[in-house]
Amino acid sequence: MGGIFKRLVRFALRWRLYVGQLCYTFTAMSDRYLVVGTAGHVDHGKTALIKALTGINTDRLREEQERGMSIELGFAHLTLPSGIQVGIVDVPGHERFLKNMLAGASGMDLVMMVVAADEGVMPQTIEHLDILRLLQVKDGLVALTKIDLVDQDWLDVVQEDIRQQFSGSFLANAPIVPVSSVTGEGLGNLVAVLDEKVKAVPTRSPEGPFRMPVDRIFSMPGFGTVVAGTVWSGTVSVGDALELQPAGLSTRARGLQVHGRKVERASAGTRLAVNIAGVEVSQVSRGSVLVQPGWLKPTYLLDAELLLLERASHSLKHRTRIRLHTGTAEVIGRVAILDRDELLPGDSAPVQFQLESPVAVARGDLYILRLYSPMETLGGGTILDPYPKRHRRHDERVLQKFRALKGGSLEVQAAQVLAEQGLVPTSAEDVASRLALDLAQARRILADLEAVGLAFNVGGGYLHSSAVEEAAKTAEQVLKKYHQANPLRLGMGREELKSRVAPKCSSKVWAALLELWASQGRIKVDESTVSDASHSVIFSPEQERTAQVILELYLRSGYSPPSREEVLKAVESRDASDVFDALVEQGILVKIAEGLYLHKDSVSAAEERLRLILEAQGTITVAQFRDVLESSRKVVVPLLEYFDSRGVTRRVGDVRVKG
Repeated sequence: MGGIFKRLVRFALRWRLYVGQLCYTFTAMSDRYLVVGTAGHVDHGKTALIKALTGINTDRLREEQERGMSIELGFAHLTLPSGIQVGIVDVPGHERFLKNMLAGASGMDLVMMVVAADEGVMPQTIEHLDILRLLQVKDGLVALTKIDLVDQDWLDVVQEDIRQQFSGSFLANAPIVPVSSVTGEGLGNLVAVLDEKVKAVPTRSPEGPFRMPVDRIFSMPGFGTVVAGTVWSGTVSVGDALELQPAGLSTRARGLQVHGRKVERASAGTRLAVNIAGVEVSQVSRGSVLVQPGWLKPTYLLDAELLLLERASHSLKHRTRIRLHTGTAEVIGRVAILDRDELLPGDSAPVQFQLESPVAVARGDLYILRLYSPMETLGGGTILDPYPKRHRRHDERVLQKFRALKGGSLEVQAAQVLAEQGLVPTSAEDVASRLALDLAQARRILADLEAVGLAFNVGGGYLHSSAVEEAAKTAEQVLKKYHQANPLRLGMGREELKSRVAPKCSSKVWAALLELWASQGRIKVDESTVSDASHSVIFSPEQERTAQVILELYLRSGYSPPSREEVLKAVESRDASDVFDALVEQGILVKIAEGLYLHKDSVSAAEERLRLILEAQGTITVAQFRDVLESSRKVVVPLLEYFDSRGVTRRVGDVRVKG
């Protein structure tokens, strides 16, 4: 008789809770969604509690039901008295399935830490608490389950132990709600406490690029591949183009479901299932990220700040093989500690992860670090740069970058991204991707940096002012040395200077830099040469006499000029060659063709006569022009080709016309 009475009480309590839930569902459902996750030691009643609250058994696998132990992530949903709709993620408690717990812990708004009254706080309870702290879960409550198995005195002892064990954590002052999933006692109070807690959780912004780490993949007959997860940022609508990273697969949102209901749109904080087009189930795995196209790229290197747990059993050495958990992904790699050889428990350090397979992450993402073997949780931290270069250790410039990315404003961080790229332009899209910003915000920040002189827009991207200034100083030094060695040369060739200052710089950026430095009065630039702003060619008295001799030779010879070699033989001066080249650079002697030079006055006179003839008769032949200049075909043919190249004339068959 007593057993029947207990079953009736249990049925009545559960029926009252479920009827209440149905009332909330049909009368007060709001558009606000949150994600609550469970945590706690194996066999402490997480799955049973969720079933008692929602009527949903989250143990989907036959093995889970046979063993009475969660192996995979489970999912349920609940509408609270306030109308807020909560997605519940049930995580495995056994240490062998911790990687599944880590995949489920990402994206939680609130945690329900489950502690069994008959056992109290256990090792996995503490490990889960450490993980949640590293993942920056801010709030939660404690569900003290299985109270039907203990008396009140023992219950008081367990609650006091929980307070002591959770002291100093984000659950230090969390409400402890005694509950029994068997009798239903405390379930109503748990729902009320949970409702008050979720109402205090800040609403996630729907702004920013859409991103959803995938924690579940399945196929539905007639629909195809469905991926599910918690939306981390942004908004998605039916029909939107999407990408699956790090595989780089293009897809489209064919349909959306939230808690089993079809929706047209979903935003950050929602447990979402997306029916995707053109992708097979075999092409997707847990750890994939469904994302707005072009926002995330695969990466094998990550810069991060790492905190080693005080409870870690031993220190972490440089180049240790590790397992990195971020979002729903688990990847294997090695950790490079950049400022020391060994990290002690409780300490933090800048690190670079060198991964064996790619991930798709953003700046600011959190991660958990575990040893490769044995699989012990070591610590975790924040990803500072998802697309870094490979670093040298103990490099002050690298450490300065970490300090800027860790503690600086978005402007400081954007400036650091530019500085790291040197003379390779960084686009607004690159900055948005590196710093997890939307494109409009990245553009505003770059415009602000340009306005205060910290960045230069070189067309298609931005350069940091420090890189531009360093290159300018190098160019000035190179030019000064060049002028000292070649005082009679107007300047150094553009490409020669580029090879000495910025060999990897693109021609477009190099041209923009030369224009910038010229506008600042630091250099002089013409079509082919660059010189220091203060440089000018000044002949010595002897060199001046040599120049006059050379010029007189060309003026006297008219259109039957000597070759360069003939001039150098005729002029008795050791500087004759340099003076000759200087006269060419200055445009006093004009190079018509290889080995053929004329005085600029002769060229001008020939051009004037040519224009007059073309005005008068419209055409001219080589022979006619030869006779006009009283020259030879050897000179006239190259001279006409020279005028062709300058647009003075244009060849039509055997004659020239106006260009």
